[in-house]
Amino acid sequence: MPLHVDIRINDRLLHTLHIGRASGGTSPDSINSYVVVEGDEPQSKSEWLAGTPYEHRYGDGAKACVMKAIQAMKENDE
Repeated sequence: MPLHVDIRINDRLLHTLHIGRASGGTSPDSINSYVVVEGDEPQSKSEWLAGTPYEHRYGDGAKACVMKAIQAMKENDE
């Protein structure tokens, strides 16, 4: 199930991120492949594949997953 993250200043929406697991499992030590997409929620596999890929250890939790997504996007922009 994807993570959906809104970044706001007060009520003003700045960014919306959608994070989905591309491959891997749900055991705490699973190192999984994820993809992050900014903007509208992806509705097809091709829209997901246009996102930025990264890896994350499942057991590190959702906040760490979001931080890694933002870092991957930053590195992709550089």
